[in-house]
Order: sequence, then C-alpha cells, then structure tokens
Amino acid sequence: MKRLYYFAKSLTSVQGITTDLRLAGIGENRLHVMGNDSSAMAQAHVHTATPWEETDIMHSGFVGALGGMGVGLVAGFLLAGADPWGMQLDTGAIIGVTLFGTCFGAWLGGLRGVSSRSHHLTPYLDRVEQGDYLMMVDADDEVQASKVEKVMQGHRHEAEEAGREEHFSPFD
Repeated sequence: MKRLYYFAKSLTSVQGITTDLRLAGIGENRLHVMGNDSSAMAQAHVHTATPWEETDIMHSGFVGALGGMGVGLVAGFLLAGADPWGMQLDTGAIIGVTLFGTCFGAWLGGLRGVSSRSHHLTPYLDRVEQGDYLMMVDADDEVQASKVEKVMQGHRHEAEEAGREEHFSPFD
C-alpha cells in the first residue's frame, strides 16, 4: 500500500479535495485528515485521523509482541527443563508461557505506543501544529495513486505535496 501526504491551508480546501477524491473513486476510508481543531473537522464532516493513525500503538504493540514471544519462549523452555515443582512440564507449558509472553509484550508495547506520536507523521507535525491540515491518502496500487495525484494537480493552489511512502504499513 502507498500513502501520499499533502498539506492544505484551510478546511474548505480539504472539503473540496475530499469531494473530488470521492468522485474519482477514492473512498473516504482512504483519506485521513489531521489538524489542530478536531471539533471543526467533525462539524465539517471530514474523515479525521484516528488514534490508530496518530499514535504508534500498532508498531509498538507489534514490536512488544515479538519481544514478549521471544522472552516467553525462552522462559517456557527454562521452566520445562528445570522441573521447578517436581513435575514434568511438557510442550503445553512452553506454549502457554510463550502465549502469555506474547500477549504481555503486546500490551506493554501498546501502552508505550499509545502515548507517542506515529513515527510516520514525525516530519509533518510541525506544520500541523502551525495550523495546516495534513491529508493522508492511501492507495493500493499505482493506478489509485495516479488518480489521487491527478485530483491533487487540480488543487495545486490549495494542496501542497508533502511526501510519499511507497510501502506503507502501520506495523513498520
């Protein structure tokens, strides 16, 4: 999936661009807008960015799950090999401890991620804090990306291209 980033100066511009993207076949679920005044964006019926897009919860949760899985797997093998309670622990114990470690790591990573901004948005946050609107448009392939670029060319006085991620994933 590709993600294209654009800045717009006004909410009216964002509304017009959203309408034109919809007419070009780009659904509203593909457009996420980030700005300072979320209540004004909600009143204007603009598809705002969700906490999943604004925070690093997905990335940190995924990294935490991987780390927890590794720790859980090692702890499971140590428990099975040590016979701590005088009874033979089998693969069920290893799997159980590994699952617990994975879930615990994902939970800890998610807690860390929900309190930090998405690393994908770091280059754009200064302009958002200054009052611009960041428009993030997701495209599955180059055909959709060219449709988005064509619409944005028609709004070149209202929207400024800010960046592009060729292989966007919330997990990386």
